[in-house]
Amino acid sequence: MPSHLNSRQTLRRQLRQARRDLSVDEQQTAAENLLTCFQQHFLGVDHSPKTPINNVALYLANDGEISPHLLCEHFWQKGINTYLPVIQNKQLAFALYSEETIWQENIYGIKEPMTKEYLPKEALDIVLLPLVGFDTEGGRLGMGGGFYDRTFEGKKTTEAPLLIGLAHDCQQVKSLPVEGWDVPLQAFITPTQVIKA
Repeated sequence: MPSHLNSRQTLRRQLRQARRDLSVDEQQTAAENLLTCFQQHFLGVDHSPKTPINNVALYLANDGEISPHLLCEHFWQKGINTYLPVIQNKQLAFALYSEETIWQENIYGIKEPMTKEYLPKEALDIVLLPLVGFDTEGGRLGMGGGFYDRTFEGKKTTEAPLLIGLAHDCQQVKSLPVEGWDVPLQAFITPTQVIKA
């Protein structure tokens, strides 16, 4: 195996363990601070979006990922549609997420909405992505499945949707070993900072 791929695997193991080591209280505090950070940088004083936001994709936290559940509740309160990724043919489709969502489990045991109706990815304003590691240049290290990279392959940074990674501060690294298929993100939000790549 090439050394750069081996280093990605080693880094992935280390960073996954770092986020798993966070306590329940630390995870809850991180989720609260994540919401505050998002509101300070992306919303106006009345907590409405600085630019129109109609459709946002996010995820259900798993394996120590920072949870966007408070962000989701905020979007619901503001009448913003929220979507969850559904694995389809090695890519992701985006299904509406509401309190009435009916669930199924995907091949990784993660819950997905059970539906055949999906929003075109171009109709999303923001996609909030989970990640294992990130750097300040827009580099994202995922779980290794490549689903987000295949889904947004070829997307220009000026095109919708805005890709924003969510992470704990302990997941930031100085520089990630980047592959040609890695799709760069436009920003990252942690409990303490917003980094625009």
